[in-house]
Amino acid sequence: MKLVKPAALALLCANLSGCITFPTDESNTVKVLWDDTDALVGCEHKGTVIGSQGHFYDYWLHADKDMVWGTLNEMRIKAAKLNADTIYLYKPLGFTGSVTMIANAYDCDAAVTEIESTAGATADSVSTALPTGAK
Repeated sequence: MKLVKPAALALLCANLSGCITFPTDESNTVKVLWDDTDALVGCEHKGTVIGSQGHFYDYWLHADKDMVWGTLNEMRIKAAKLNADTIYLYKPLGFTGSVTMIANAYDCDAAVTEIESTAGATADSVSTALPTGAK
């Protein structure tokens, strides 16, 4: 019986190994929130996204921080496809050998625009209600 050469073994491991997900231009603008529900006031819910990195057969090839980063990138990419600009994380699921997270995706830009336009309208109505010469 022949021994497997190190190069063949490395190639086999590389083919079994999943890649870590990298961000896209669109996903780089998606904010990640947790423990701050006040930041979601006025935001429009766009859907739920799930991200997962690592498998039982290759988790030892990736650092935990890389799998967490890849999981967040995967969710941010999915949120961007839903036209969301923010994800709100739930507690990560406890798996051995992988990282899986669930988040709700929100569009908060519309909420900020609405608040700004309402604030602007309020400021305009206050200034027109003041008597001439009043500050």
